[in-house]
Amino acid sequence: MRYRFRCEYLGSAFYGWQVQNEAGKTKFITVQSALEEAFSIALRTPIRLTGSGRTDTGVHARGQCVHFDYDGELDPLKTVHSINGLTKRLIRIRDLERCADDFNARYDAVQRYYQYTIFTRPVALMREYGWECGSLHLDLDAMEREAASFLGEHDFIDFCIPRNDGKSTLCTLYEFRLERVNEWTCVFHIKGNRFLHRQVRAMVGTLFDVGRGRFPEGTVNQIFEKKFKGERTWAPPQGLVLHDVKYEDY
Repeated sequence: MRYRFRCEYLGSAFYGWQVQNEAGKTKFITVQSALEEAFSIALRTPIRLTGSGRTDTGVHARGQCVHFDYDGELDPLKTVHSINGLTKRLIRIRDLERCADDFNARYDAVQRYYQYTIFTRPVALMREYGWECGSLHLDLDAMEREAASFLGEHDFIDFCIPRNDGKSTLCTLYEFRLERVNEWTCVFHIKGNRFLHRQVRAMVGTLFDVGRGRFPEGTVNQIFEKKFKGERTWAPPQGLVLHDVKYEDY
């Protein structure tokens, strides 16, 4: 039988989502490996998990979706309680339920929603959950205008680290909106059908370069058209959160 659940985690405590192996042995603690160990202990059988997508080292999540197969009935509330007790408060799961046997957390996703937080003044309490730009002046209006250039379908090969796996680098973005939370906090809301390796961090880094006046507005389209030359900034991972993943029925 197949089950699914949502999970959130503190990305700075792990080496990304995906299990990493070297010579058949787990080299680093990842979210997937920590959860698989917890499920295997709670259910007393090896469990393999499939997530909706990979998150890099330092990237957080609130709404990662995961599925797994288990040969038997389980008590969702009891299982959630057990898993959350085994993950040292670094991971929390919720909404565990039985699902269709052909449900796939990765391939059935129709939309992924990320948030990226930027602090425009020095901060201490929240710096692990956003990009602290210190006293650097950012033209947020210019960043907001430039963000609109990402909307629609584009080839994002120049806004990612290619995995060289032969898969398409076309993605469709439905929303790229800047929310001014207060005088010193802003959040980008980014929604799309799929995202490539480090794509969001590359996009936000480019907007940062425009906002600080390093590059002019129109830079995003120049990159899409392969008319841009020069090094760009990569946004750090701690400001990024996988907020939600949408499905037709979940």
